[in-house]
Amino acid sequence: MSIQLAIDDALINEACVLGHFKNQAEAVINALREFINRRKQKMTLQKSSGVIFGVMKGKFSIPTNFDDPLPQDIEDDFYSATL
Repeated sequence: MSIQLAIDDALINEACVLGHFKNQAEAVINALREFINRRKQKMTLQKSSGVIFGVMKGKFSIPTNFDDPLPQDIEDDFYSATL
């Protein structure tokens, strides 16, 4: 199937250079394949894990100084764990 596309010259040329494509058609075909693959990956992740990135935002805080000692209960749990 042959179609004509109006694509910005600078955009298609940059894609050809970065992707080392021989011509513009290769660049467009590769871009479409990458787009499809990324969407499939995204759909698979959403179906399999059910976890949405950012769901824990605001649920916990990260200390500003990692050199501060841990709370005693966490330290006790850490050192009492067996491998």
